[in-house]
Amino acid sequence: MPGTLQRRTRLAAMAVVLAAISNAAASAPVHDRAGNRLEALIEQPAAQAAAEQASARFCTADRQWCVRTAREGDEQASQLEIEHHLPGAAEPHTWFIPLDTAGADATGTDTPWPFIVRLAPGADAGQRPTDPQQASLENVLVGVQRSVTTMYSGGDAGASTLVLSRIRHMDDGIQIDPDVLTLPADGHAMIRACFGEQDTARRAGACHDQYSFAGVLRLDPAGQGMPVLRYTTTATRFPAGASRRQDSQARAPLRKQDLRTQTDRTCSYQRVLRFDGGRYQPDTPLPECGEFTAL
Repeated sequence: MPGTLQRRTRLAAMAVVLAAISNAAASAPVHDRAGNRLEALIEQPAAQAAAEQASARFCTADRQWCVRTAREGDEQASQLEIEHHLPGAAEPHTWFIPLDTAGADATGTDTPWPFIVRLAPGADAGQRPTDPQQASLENVLVGVQRSVTTMYSGGDAGASTLVLSRIRHMDDGIQIDPDVLTLPADGHAMIRACFGEQDTARRAGACHDQYSFAGVLRLDPAGQGMPVLRYTTTATRFPAGASRRQDSQARAPLRKQDLRTQTDRTCSYQRVLRFDGGRYQPDTPLPECGEFTAL
Protein backbone atom coordinates (compact mmCIF):
# COMPACT_ATOMS: atom_id res chain seq x y z
CA MET A 1 0.00 0.00 0.00
CA PRO A 2 2.74 2.60 0.81
CA GLY A 3 4.34 1.96 -2.59
CA THR A 4 1.00 2.49 -4.32
CA LEU A 5 0.36 5.72 -2.44
CA GLN A 6 3.85 6.97 -3.23
CA ARG A 7 3.40 6.28 -6.95
CA ARG A 8 0.02 8.04 -6.87
CA THR A 9 1.56 11.05 -5.16
CA ARG A 10 4.34 11.32 -7.75
CA LEU A 11 1.91 10.91 -10.62
CA ALA A 12 -0.39 13.54 -9.14
CA ALA A 13 2.52 15.97 -8.72
CA MET A 14 3.65 15.37 -12.30
CA ALA A 15 0.08 15.91 -13.53
CA VAL A 16 -0.11 19.25 -11.73
CA VAL A 17 3.17 20.45 -13.28
CA LEU A 18 2.21 19.28 -16.78
CA ALA A 19 -1.21 20.90 -16.44
CA ALA A 20 0.41 24.16 -15.36
CA ILE A 21 2.74 24.12 -18.35
CA SER A 22 -0.10 23.23 -20.74
CA ASN A 23 -2.34 25.95 -19.33
CA ALA A 24 0.40 28.55 -19.73
CA ALA A 25 0.99 27.56 -23.34
CA ALA A 26 -2.69 27.43 -24.20
CA SER A 27 -3.94 30.57 -22.46
CA ALA A 28 -0.99 32.98 -22.69
CA PRO A 29 -1.48 35.57 -25.44
CA VAL A 30 0.92 35.60 -28.35
CA HIS A 31 1.80 39.24 -27.69
CA ASP A 32 0.93 42.23 -25.55
CA ARG A 33 0.20 45.83 -26.55
CA ALA A 34 3.89 46.65 -26.77
CA GLY A 35 4.58 43.74 -29.11
CA ASN A 36 6.35 41.52 -26.57
CA ARG A 37 5.69 37.84 -27.30
CA LEU A 38 5.55 34.79 -25.09
CA GLU A 39 6.28 31.68 -27.16
CA ALA A 40 6.49 27.99 -26.33
CA LEU A 41 9.85 26.46 -27.19
CA ILE A 42 10.05 23.26 -29.23
CA GLU A 43 12.14 20.36 -27.92
CA GLN A 44 14.75 19.27 -30.45
CA PRO A 45 16.18 15.76 -31.01
CA ALA A 46 18.71 15.00 -28.26
CA ALA A 47 20.97 12.33 -29.71
CA GLN A 48 24.10 13.75 -28.03
CA ALA A 49 22.51 15.12 -24.88
CA ALA A 50 23.41 12.16 -22.63
CA ALA A 51 27.02 12.05 -23.83
CA GLU A 52 27.39 15.79 -23.27
CA GLN A 53 25.66 15.66 -19.85
CA ALA A 54 23.14 18.11 -21.27
CA SER A 55 19.39 18.41 -21.42
CA ALA A 56 17.56 18.40 -24.70
CA ARG A 57 17.79 21.64 -26.64
CA PHE A 58 14.64 23.79 -26.84
CA CYS A 59 14.29 26.26 -29.73
CA THR A 60 11.87 28.82 -31.11
CA ALA A 61 9.89 27.78 -34.19
CA ASP A 62 12.18 29.90 -36.38
CA ARG A 63 15.23 28.38 -34.61
CA GLN A 64 16.75 31.80 -33.97
CA TRP A 65 16.90 31.13 -30.21
CA CYS A 66 17.81 27.84 -28.49
CA VAL A 67 18.43 27.00 -24.83
CA ARG A 68 19.57 23.96 -22.90
CA THR A 69 21.20 23.12 -19.58
CA ALA A 70 24.52 21.31 -19.39
CA ARG A 71 27.14 20.15 -16.91
CA GLU A 72 30.77 20.79 -17.75
CA GLY A 73 33.34 18.64 -15.94
CA ASP A 74 32.09 18.91 -12.35
CA GLU A 75 28.88 16.87 -12.04
CA GLN A 76 27.53 19.43 -9.58
CA ALA A 77 28.25 22.44 -11.84
CA SER A 78 25.37 23.28 -14.13
CA GLN A 79 24.91 26.12 -16.60
CA LEU A 80 22.25 27.51 -18.88
CA GLU A 81 23.42 27.67 -22.49
CA ILE A 82 21.78 30.21 -24.84
CA GLU A 83 22.28 30.22 -28.61
CA HIS A 84 21.28 33.07 -30.92
CA HIS A 85 21.23 32.08 -34.59
CA LEU A 86 21.40 35.20 -36.76
CA PRO A 87 20.23 34.94 -40.38
CA GLY A 88 23.20 34.42 -42.71
CA ALA A 89 25.68 33.69 -39.87
CA ALA A 90 27.66 30.45 -40.12
CA GLU A 91 27.80 29.91 -36.35
CA PRO A 92 25.43 30.99 -33.57
CA HIS A 93 26.37 33.39 -30.82
CA THR A 94 26.53 31.39 -27.58
CA TRP A 95 26.43 32.51 -23.95
CA PHE A 96 26.53 30.62 -20.65
CA ILE A 97 24.95 31.44 -17.30
CA PRO A 98 26.45 29.50 -14.33
CA LEU A 99 23.93 27.94 -11.95
CA ASP A 100 24.41 27.28 -8.24
CA THR A 101 24.61 23.69 -6.99
CA ALA A 102 21.87 21.89 -5.08
CA GLY A 103 22.11 21.49 -1.30
CA ALA A 104 24.11 18.63 0.16
CA ASP A 105 20.99 16.75 1.30
CA ALA A 106 19.11 17.06 -1.98
CA THR A 107 19.40 15.82 -5.54
CA GLY A 108 19.13 18.60 -8.10
CA THR A 109 18.29 18.81 -11.79
CA ASP A 110 18.08 21.83 -14.07
CA THR A 111 15.88 22.01 -17.17
CA PRO A 112 15.16 24.89 -19.54
CA TRP A 113 11.95 26.82 -19.02
CA PRO A 114 10.03 25.71 -22.13
CA PHE A 115 9.05 29.27 -23.04
CA ILE A 116 10.75 32.46 -24.18
CA VAL A 117 9.68 36.10 -24.03
CA ARG A 118 10.85 37.95 -27.14
CA LEU A 119 11.02 41.65 -26.32
CA ALA A 120 9.61 44.26 -28.65
CA PRO A 121 12.01 46.87 -30.08
CA GLY A 122 12.49 49.59 -27.49
CA ALA A 123 10.94 47.57 -24.64
CA ASP A 124 14.00 48.46 -22.51
CA ALA A 125 13.08 52.15 -22.38
CA GLY A 126 16.10 54.43 -22.23
CA GLN A 127 18.56 51.59 -22.86
CA ARG A 128 18.28 51.16 -26.63
CA PRO A 129 21.73 50.95 -28.31
CA THR A 130 22.83 53.83 -30.51
CA ASP A 131 24.56 51.35 -32.85
CA PRO A 132 21.88 50.55 -35.50
CA GLN A 133 23.13 46.98 -35.93
CA GLN A 134 22.94 46.25 -32.20
CA ALA A 135 19.60 48.05 -31.94
CA SER A 136 18.14 45.80 -34.63
CA LEU A 137 18.90 42.62 -32.68
CA GLU A 138 16.25 41.00 -30.51
CA ASN A 139 16.38 40.98 -26.70
CA VAL A 140 14.76 38.12 -24.79
CA LEU A 141 13.83 36.66 -21.42
CA VAL A 142 14.85 33.02 -21.00
CA GLY A 143 14.66 30.77 -17.98
CA VAL A 144 15.63 27.60 -16.18
CA GLN A 145 13.57 25.45 -13.85
CA ARG A 146 15.76 24.28 -10.95
CA SER A 147 14.42 21.17 -9.21
CA VAL A 148 15.51 19.43 -6.01
CA THR A 149 14.23 16.22 -4.44
CA THR A 150 14.83 14.34 -1.22
CA MET A 151 13.64 11.08 0.30
CA TYR A 152 11.98 10.58 3.66
CA SER A 153 11.23 7.41 5.58
CA GLY A 154 7.98 6.37 3.92
CA GLY A 155 7.82 9.36 1.58
CA ASP A 156 9.59 12.03 -0.43
CA ALA A 157 9.48 15.69 -1.38
CA GLY A 158 10.44 17.83 -4.33
CA ALA A 159 10.33 21.47 -5.35
CA SER A 160 11.42 23.59 -8.27
CA THR A 161 12.20 27.26 -8.76
CA LEU A 162 11.85 29.25 -11.97
CA VAL A 163 14.69 31.71 -12.64
CA LEU A 164 14.42 34.15 -15.57
CA SER A 165 17.37 35.95 -17.15
CA ARG A 166 17.43 38.85 -19.60
CA ILE A 167 19.65 38.85 -22.69
CA ARG A 168 20.01 42.29 -24.26
CA HIS A 169 22.19 43.88 -26.91
CA MET A 170 24.18 46.98 -25.92
CA ASP A 171 26.58 49.23 -27.82
CA ASP A 172 29.53 47.31 -26.34
CA GLY A 173 28.02 43.85 -26.93
CA ILE A 174 25.75 41.49 -25.03
CA GLN A 175 24.67 42.10 -21.46
CA ILE A 176 23.26 39.23 -19.42
CA ASP A 177 21.13 40.00 -16.39
CA PRO A 178 21.12 36.50 -14.86
CA ASP A 179 18.35 36.75 -12.26
CA VAL A 180 15.61 39.23 -13.07
CA LEU A 181 12.87 37.01 -11.61
CA THR A 182 12.83 34.06 -9.20
CA LEU A 183 9.57 32.28 -8.37
CA PRO A 184 8.45 28.97 -6.88
CA ALA A 185 7.40 26.81 -9.85
CA ASP A 186 6.05 23.67 -8.20
CA GLY A 187 6.34 21.48 -5.14
CA HIS A 188 5.11 18.22 -3.70
CA ALA A 189 5.61 16.26 -0.51
CA MET A 190 4.40 12.98 0.93
CA ILE A 191 5.26 12.55 4.59
CA ARG A 192 4.25 10.48 7.62
CA ALA A 193 3.31 6.82 7.69
CA CYS A 194 1.32 4.28 9.68
CA PHE A 195 3.19 1.92 11.99
CA GLY A 196 0.59 -0.65 12.85
CA GLU A 197 -3.17 -1.14 12.98
CA GLN A 198 -3.67 1.50 15.66
CA ASP A 199 -2.01 4.16 13.50
CA THR A 200 -4.03 3.04 10.47
CA ALA A 201 -7.29 3.30 12.41
CA ARG A 202 -6.36 6.72 13.83
CA ARG A 203 -5.60 7.94 10.31
CA ALA A 204 -8.80 6.43 8.85
CA GLY A 205 -6.60 4.50 6.44
CA ALA A 206 -4.95 7.64 5.01
CA CYS A 207 -1.45 7.07 6.32
CA HIS A 208 0.32 9.84 4.37
CA ASP A 209 -0.04 13.61 4.38
CA GLN A 210 0.30 14.98 0.85
CA TYR A 211 1.06 18.52 -0.30
CA SER A 212 1.21 20.04 -3.78
CA PHE A 213 2.00 23.45 -5.26
CA ALA A 214 1.95 24.66 -8.89
CA GLY A 215 2.64 28.10 -10.36
CA VAL A 216 1.76 29.39 -13.82
CA LEU A 217 3.41 32.45 -15.41
CA ARG A 218 1.60 34.32 -18.20
CA LEU A 219 2.09 37.46 -20.25
CA ASP A 220 -0.35 40.27 -19.46
CA PRO A 221 -1.95 41.29 -22.79
CA ALA A 222 -2.41 44.87 -21.55
CA GLY A 223 1.27 45.35 -20.71
CA GLN A 224 3.41 48.04 -22.30
CA GLY A 225 7.18 48.61 -22.22
CA MET A 226 8.91 45.70 -20.48
CA PRO A 227 6.57 42.70 -20.38
CA VAL A 228 4.10 42.64 -17.51
CA LEU A 229 3.73 39.12 -16.14
CA ARG A 230 0.89 37.46 -14.25
CA TYR A 231 1.64 34.69 -11.76
CA THR A 232 -1.06 32.32 -10.49
CA THR A 233 -0.53 29.56 -7.93
CA THR A 234 -2.53 26.66 -6.52
CA ALA A 235 -1.60 24.86 -3.29
CA THR A 236 -3.41 21.85 -1.82
CA ARG A 237 -3.13 19.50 1.13
CA PHE A 238 -4.53 16.04 1.93
CA PRO A 239 -6.15 15.19 4.26
CA ALA A 240 -7.94 18.43 5.09
CA GLY A 241 -6.24 20.24 7.95
CA ALA A 242 -2.88 18.50 7.52
CA SER A 243 0.13 20.59 8.52
CA ARG A 244 3.87 20.02 8.16
CA ARG A 245 4.35 22.35 11.14
CA GLN A 246 2.27 20.27 13.53
CA ASP A 247 2.73 16.80 15.02
CA SER A 248 0.03 14.65 13.47
CA GLN A 249 -0.20 12.68 16.72
CA ALA A 250 -1.35 15.86 18.44
CA ARG A 251 -4.40 16.03 16.19
CA ALA A 252 -7.66 14.31 16.84
CA PRO A 253 -8.19 11.07 14.88
CA LEU A 254 -9.11 11.63 11.23
CA ARG A 255 -12.73 11.36 10.19
CA LYS A 256 -14.16 10.37 6.82
CA GLN A 257 -14.97 14.03 6.09
CA ASP A 258 -11.26 14.84 6.51
CA LEU A 259 -10.30 12.53 3.62
CA ARG A 260 -10.46 15.21 0.94
CA THR A 261 -8.04 17.46 -0.89
CA GLN A 262 -8.16 20.97 0.57
CA THR A 263 -7.04 24.12 -1.26
CA ASP A 264 -4.84 26.38 0.83
CA ARG A 265 -6.21 29.91 0.52
CA THR A 266 -3.02 31.70 1.56
CA CYS A 267 -0.75 29.93 -0.92
CA SER A 268 -3.25 29.88 -3.80
CA TYR A 269 -2.92 33.44 -5.07
CA GLN A 270 -2.37 35.78 -8.02
CA ARG A 271 0.24 38.49 -8.48
CA VAL A 272 1.11 41.02 -11.19
CA LEU A 273 4.86 41.36 -11.79
CA ARG A 274 6.38 44.53 -13.23
CA PHE A 275 9.98 45.29 -14.14
CA ASP A 276 11.43 47.85 -11.73
CA GLY A 277 15.00 48.56 -10.67
CA GLY A 278 16.49 45.81 -12.82
CA ARG A 279 14.21 43.05 -11.51
CA TYR A 280 10.59 41.96 -11.60
CA GLN A 281 8.64 42.99 -8.52
CA PRO A 282 5.21 41.68 -7.43
CA ASP A 283 2.40 44.15 -6.85
CA THR A 284 2.15 42.78 -3.29
CA PRO A 285 4.68 40.58 -1.45
CA LEU A 286 4.45 36.82 -1.94
CA PRO A 287 3.19 34.87 1.09
CA GLU A 288 5.46 32.47 2.96
CA CYS A 289 4.61 29.02 1.55
CA GLY A 290 7.51 26.86 2.66
CA GLU A 291 5.04 24.20 3.77
CA PHE A 292 4.45 23.54 0.05
CA THR A 293 7.71 24.65 -1.59
CA ALA A 294 10.44 23.58 0.87
CA LEU A 295 11.88 20.06 1.23
